[in-house]
Amino acid sequence: MCYHPWVGLDISPQGEFKPCCKYTETVATNVTDYQNSTKIAILRQQFLDGQQPTECIRCWRDEAAGLPSKRILDNEYIFENTAPPLTDIKVLSMPFGNICNLACRICNSYASSKWAQESEKVKASFPDIKIWGHNKFYKDADFMSAIKDITNEVIHVEIPGGEPFFADSSIHIDFLTHLTNHHPEKISLHYITNGTKFPDYNIITLWRKFKKVDIQISIDGTHAQFEYNRWPANWIIVQTNIKAYLDYQKLCNNIQLSVSHSVSIFTIYHLPEFLDWCKSFGLPAPYLGLVNRPLHYSITILPDEAKEVITKKFSGIEKLTPIVNALWAQNNIEELDNFVKYVKILDTQRQQNFADVFPELYQLLGERCQTLYQLY
Repeated sequence: MCYHPWVGLDISPQGEFKPCCKYTETVATNVTDYQNSTKIAILRQQFLDGQQPTECIRCWRDEAAGLPSKRILDNEYIFENTAPPLTDIKVLSMPFGNICNLACRICNSYASSKWAQESEKVKASFPDIKIWGHNKFYKDADFMSAIKDITNEVIHVEIPGGEPFFADSSIHIDFLTHLTNHHPEKISLHYITNGTKFPDYNIITLWRKFKKVDIQISIDGTHAQFEYNRWPANWIIVQTNIKAYLDYQKLCNNIQLSVSHSVSIFTIYHLPEFLDWCKSFGLPAPYLGLVNRPLHYSITILPDEAKEVITKKFSGIEKLTPIVNALWAQNNIEELDNFVKYVKILDTQRQQNFADVFPELYQLLGERCQTLYQLY
């Protein structure tokens, strides 16, 4: 069972309404249409009938690989393995539009205003690329009023990106203040941040009123690899901010830090080293999320020879067993040439060099890919 079709609302960086962020279709673009949606009514019935809705494929795929899906994680950590009353919105995920200061390799303008600028530059090479504008729905007073009206019974609020601490802090503070008027001691907050921006002190002050505040930092690699993946982030600044978060965690018992790590073709080879870094830095073991879109960044595009090397490297590391399962679950090697093309064009534009930053992976891609990289 998943309870999100009844009590969940996820608003995308483009203002699209879904029951959760993993659901693959847009249901509506406003509160009224979402509440009256036939699609949601059908989804609820499918779960009541014990079915696995196709729009929930991302959870089913994670579970098949042995990874904890959003469904499983939320049932445990938000609903505490107890069915909530299936009335009113209990779980809200709402970013402050797609405003972001980074253009990460695995992202696009859908979730990053910085990427919109980058997309314009590569449009000549990729004429079919879709460019989303800077969406500012959170600045619409009527929109925010409608959201506030349906969150009086909320128990969990997620504020992802874009980058939540890069957005207008006054709107952020206003929304948190609204939540403090409705049993904040029962509400947990969950942020997803790229770690480059530290929150306004007034936001931190409001956090003290809530049941729990989880700051999840998205970190894809360390040092030069992090700066390559999370361009144009600065690794030293991110480390400084992480240390500041760790200090606040000691001062406020309701604040906790977590880490998310995108498992893509860029990061898979150095997963063991990343696990070691988290431990040495005093951080919990990271949540490992598989990158499935775009397909040319998926770990399933790797040649079998590379998969064998990685499988051997991961041997004996229990946390990475599901990653190995996912690595071999599909074969999408036909996307490898597309991967090389995207990498080289962005490398040229950003004055980066994949071969220098990821030398081991570059060798594992094989002679054909190395030749293509030099030709593009």
